Amino acid sequence: MKLWMDVMRDIEHVMDDSERIFDAWSAGGVDGLVIGPLFFNQPKLMPGTTFEPGRQPEAAFAPDPQIYRRFDVAVPTDPVTPIEQQRRFESMLQAAKDRGWAVWLFQPWAGAGLDAKGNPIIDDTCRRALTARMIDTVQRYPMIDGAIMDGPEWGYEIAPHHMNHRSYIFNDLPEAAATRCQELGYDYAALVAAKNRLFANFHALNPARIALHAPGGLLGGARLLNSDPDLFAWLQFRTESLTAFFHSIRTHVDAELAQPIKLGVGPRSAAFAPLCGYDFGRLAEFIDVLLPKHYFFQRGFDGMIGTIYRYVETLVQWNPGLRDEDALAVVSSLFGLTLPNVANRDDLESALSPEFFAKVVTQETVRALAVVDDPDRIVPWVDTGRWPHDGDPMSARDLLMLLQTAESAGLNRFLYHHHGNLSAGEWAVISRFCGTPWRALESGYHPPDMAVL
Repeated sequence: MKLWMDVMRDIEHVMDDSERIFDAWSAGGVDGLVIGPLFFNQPKLMPGTTFEPGRQPEAAFAPDPQIYRRFDVAVPTDPVTPIEQQRRFESMLQAAKDRGWAVWLFQPWAGAGLDAKGNPIIDDTCRRALTARMIDTVQRYPMIDGAIMDGPEWGYEIAPHHMNHRSYIFNDLPEAAATRCQELGYDYAALVAAKNRLFANFHALNPARIALHAPGGLLGGARLLNSDPDLFAWLQFRTESLTAFFHSIRTHVDAELAQPIKLGVGPRSAAFAPLCGYDFGRLAEFIDVLLPKHYFFQRGFDGMIGTIYRYVETLVQWNPGLRDEDALAVVSSLFGLTLPNVANRDDLESALSPEFFAKVVTQETVRALAVVDDPDRIVPWVDTGRWPHDGDPMSARDLLMLLQTAESAGLNRFLYHHHGNLSAGEWAVISRFCGTPWRALESGYHPPDMAVL
């Protein structure tokens, strides 16, 4: 197995010492670089905080106004880093390419400007602004292989404390969505009513109803949700609208660029992806690489165990008399996830057992690989270490079991998130598994281990 290394924060750290760092990464099995968002002086968010004070971030290049005018959106006005810094950055990208690495830009639409403030799935102006910035970015760096889009997506959390968070599902049908619903042939008012019924339904569960319907497969699960046709129409709208967004990006990028560029999309893992609007099969028809989130940690955000935990605690809180076991049965019915040796919330604190990796990681890997003709088109994000996505630590042993299991399921490559958080334990495992084992006392390279988001 090989890996791509993600550089999300401290671009300067890598750029200022790229030869030594790239040598170490190459020895450890790295054969690709994913870098971005393309801003220098980025705030390095510490877990549990909202921002780190510092200088204003600087864009990596000056925008080409003509591109934004063609898309009828505002030209970005962010400060731009000095030209010498731009040249050094380009030299670093070229150095990675000269090693034979794949070179991808992450969130190439970052810095899209004032018109990119809405939800691009339903806001045409926002979508055009993101498209223009993406084209501007990839044209600026002809040495790159591709560009990775992480989102947008529809929400997947039901916990009330996600009310103001991007992932809260019951915020997903604002009035601004009415036009997109009409364009795609959906009745906006009917979808809103179905969303409200789902909210009420999640407050009216009882053990007997769950015992009857939750183990009943597709048909039983539909009865658990009251066989609500408009609810399933809402789920379909989520898929169609998100697919249309990514297809629009693909179409415009292909039309604008003189040279073809690969595109990647980073959905949640296969179990949660449909709720977020991702259809792996349809995306694989026009997206070159899918990067599902192999995030399995507890707490934080985007981790599988954490999301399951929040579903369980929320459903139990909403339904007096419901047990953890009942709520877990609802989760299993909705997402097809049954965690070995887990019967309640307390068990979720130690869910990352060998049996978990053997069953759940295998399932999530196999499902993703099923949609492509080449396993190299599936490159899951992996985040472990001390504070993955603000979540509970995952040990080097957990990482090793994850990689061993995924490789056994057919995976060839993963994307490590992100280099600033890379710990010695993780690098020891990765280098041994993917390349030449790293020996701390013999090497001039030491992982940053900064624990920043």
